[in-house]
Amino acid sequence: MQTSTEPMQDGDWYEREYNPRLSPELDISTAWPARAAATRAKRPPVADIRTGTHPRETLDLFRAGHAKGTVVFIHGGFWRVSSKDDMSWIAEGFLDDGYSVALLNYPLCPEVSLEALIGSVRQSFAKLRAEILSEAERAAMVVTGHSAGGYLAAAFVTTDWTNFGLPVLPFDGVVAISGIFELAPLIMTTHNRTLKLDHERAARLSLAAARPQVDVPVTLVVGEAESSEFQRQSHALSRAWAELRTQVAVIPGANHYSIVRDLAQRGSELNSIVLTMLAERHGRAKRLSDS
Repeated sequence: MQTSTEPMQDGDWYEREYNPRLSPELDISTAWPARAAATRAKRPPVADIRTGTHPRETLDLFRAGHAKGTVVFIHGGFWRVSSKDDMSWIAEGFLDDGYSVALLNYPLCPEVSLEALIGSVRQSFAKLRAEILSEAERAAMVVTGHSAGGYLAAAFVTTDWTNFGLPVLPFDGVVAISGIFELAPLIMTTHNRTLKLDHERAARLSLAAARPQVDVPVTLVVGEAESSEFQRQSHALSRAWAELRTQVAVIPGANHYSIVRDLAQRGSELNSIVLTMLAERHGRAKRLSDS
């Protein structure tokens, strides 16, 4: 495993490390929209709840009966493709355990800047928590996301949520899956044709240098079969955020696409990581009420 970004590497190396679609035989995401449509047909959500003025500023909420909390999921796509509509099947992993599932959408680059995109996701979460979820659905909340969504989920930890009218601790944990947290390497990839990052913006938006504002558990999940850079990124952020007791979980055999599939598989390691974090919130609340 590489321990640091190598500046002497050429563009082809960065492309191989940061573009999982160069291995098309691993890409199972083409099957996701049909599975998502089947999930919506079987368990219809409250769909396309407006969270802002942009057409993509919406969310879907799959409500659990007798809910005891919520899982918030943020889709990936390197901030330039995909949508919540491709990922509805995530809800299958949590509804039967009593957790509602909210899937956030957001505008994409280059129509908006990455800074505006991050602000949009934060505003959507603020509206979800303050205006849409029931008290029971707010009782335990974990934010998770995949790839670019892993970055966005982790960025919630660096946010002062009182600026959005929320409590200092508006959620109970983050599970960032296959995230990209240091953005400078992307300058050397074709992704940057859309992202339009320069070194100053990449440094400012990278999370390792940002101080956590929300003191909650953070688990960074990465696949054993992912590139050395995806693995390095999770380990580096874990070290940078050591004060949060940040953990890295490596899923055996998983690649960049297969890893997120397990989020919807009850009993899988990834699904259990999220459910355990939610259950720990309930345990903390019970201890406080008994004291």
